[in-house]
Amino acid sequence: MIVEDVRCEPAADGWRLSAAVRAGAELPSARLHFTVPGAENDRPPERGWLPGLDRPPGHDRLPEHDRLPERGWLPERGDAFLAALLMPAMRLGEDLVVDAPVSARLLRSARTVVDIYAAWWERLRPVRVTAAEPVEAPRGPAAVGLFFTLGVDSFYSLLGDAERRAEPGHRPVTDLLFVNFEQHAGPDHDRLLDRVRRVAGRSGARAVRVETDLRAFTAPLVRWEDFHGAALAATALALQGLLGRCLIAASFDYRHLPPYGSHPVLDHLWSTEALEIVHDGADATRTQKVARRLAHSDLALRNLAVCWRDRPGRNCGACEKCLRTMVALESAGVLGRCGTLPRVLDLDRLRDVPMGSADARDAMREAGRDAAALGRPDLAAAAELAADRHGPFPGTAAAP
Repeated sequence: MIVEDVRCEPAADGWRLSAAVRAGAELPSARLHFTVPGAENDRPPERGWLPGLDRPPGHDRLPEHDRLPERGWLPERGDAFLAALLMPAMRLGEDLVVDAPVSARLLRSARTVVDIYAAWWERLRPVRVTAAEPVEAPRGPAAVGLFFTLGVDSFYSLLGDAERRAEPGHRPVTDLLFVNFEQHAGPDHDRLLDRVRRVAGRSGARAVRVETDLRAFTAPLVRWEDFHGAALAATALALQGLLGRCLIAASFDYRHLPPYGSHPVLDHLWSTEALEIVHDGADATRTQKVARRLAHSDLALRNLAVCWRDRPGRNCGACEKCLRTMVALESAGVLGRCGTLPRVLDLDRLRDVPMGSADARDAMREAGRDAAALGRPDLAAAAELAADRHGPFPGTAAAP
């Protein structure tokens, strides 16, 4: 697999970093892109601050980092494409050649990523990774990003950042990154983006939207659950001219770390000399995240987004992820305050919800254990029964 012709060009009032990719027959030659539109990336005109945060000096002025995207945000480097295409290359069994400057640190770490991927997933074969120009990336800027979806995990990281702002040496989050991997569009998606911008404004950060065809480009070869961590890292690497540090919110806690696309063993390996990538929030289960932080945040409870099964602007309240989140909220005693999910949990619906994967069943069992620990044996029994049922959602295709 060969990556070439890396370029940054104006696009949709913003900037687009793209590269030509040539590979085997299963992945036709095409251009892969990361685009940062301009009109979306500013703070709302009226903004507040999360509880416990002091308004910084000059809060009523447009800070330097609130400028619309610049060409320099997306340097013409191959780092993002190395991260994006390493797993697909391993699936094809093709060496990955990046004909562009690549971080020497990232290139060294890629060998370890190959070893981890090959150990975790037998269908991935070890390959060589080479670059035309391994160089040390220039020192990164001060901005700190957090991938933000309005979900439990990313809210936990955002609220934790607010708690740590008074700690000496802490570098607070300045940018909430929303990546449209699914390439959604339309009024419901626009409303979801408005909620992201609203939360960003309340937290004193900027919302940065990124459009990319990465998921569609790689879907014929890799499962999203295995690949999404690399996809997030690739997006952060594309924005190396903006970010000096970037947080990826953890999906699992340290006591339960199955092979997964985003993982504390993996995420930091995507870092360069300019950009530190951090796996954040693995200190708590989903229910613990709700009980420790989200339960005390009206902003989180008003804007929580869980699933995409219905429409991007709201939660369906019926899929296993929605119901599992409702178990966590009910265990913490705050389901009735959540404005984006049904206020009452139907235990019959919970018992009967299909589990689409082993990961989903494990997560539901964990939610049940946490519910039992919080004195809700009724929730625990229903979650355990749901986890014991097998079979994907109707019409769900098997992963490639």
